[in-house]
Amino acid sequence: MVFIDTDILSIFSKIQRLPLLFAVFEQDVLNIAAAVENEIKVGVAKGFPFANTIMELQTQGRIQTYYPITEDENFMVSLPDTLDKGERESMAICKRLIALLASNERRVMHHCQANGIHCTNLNEILRALWELRILPMSDVRMVVTEIEVKDSLKFRSSATIFEQPK
Repeated sequence: MVFIDTDILSIFSKIQRLPLLFAVFEQDVLNIAAAVENEIKVGVAKGFPFANTIMELQTQGRIQTYYPITEDENFMVSLPDTLDKGERESMAICKRLIALLASNERRVMHHCQANGIHCTNLNEILRALWELRILPMSDVRMVVTEIEVKDSLKFRSSATIFEQPK
């Protein structure tokens, strides 16, 4: 079971490559926390086309929303307020369900590791695209360029994405 945070969803939606997430995780349905759904709805209200694309997938049943239960809420209060509600809720649900969380926030990765929550990030997803032979490495390089242009995200280093195993 895989949960996707708002940042990863928006990145892949902005470059019109959301199907790659389904392929890399080998899932027909991806999951989001209710707070992530609310963040996407804010994007819809602001007129962001990428948010509409995500909500269309939810309408089609390809993205499923999970709501926190008391156990999740109890865990969430132990997490710092520097994490937004979508991140805290996603982490709590993933902890309870022993699910994987995809997020591109280093602080989320840090708190996931500290709390025994399985987590992956954008670089690992991009690397998996060519390692799993979903895309050739040259196409993944194009995806990286698309992300940099359309999401204004700058990669510190692409070495973790493209380093060949020894």
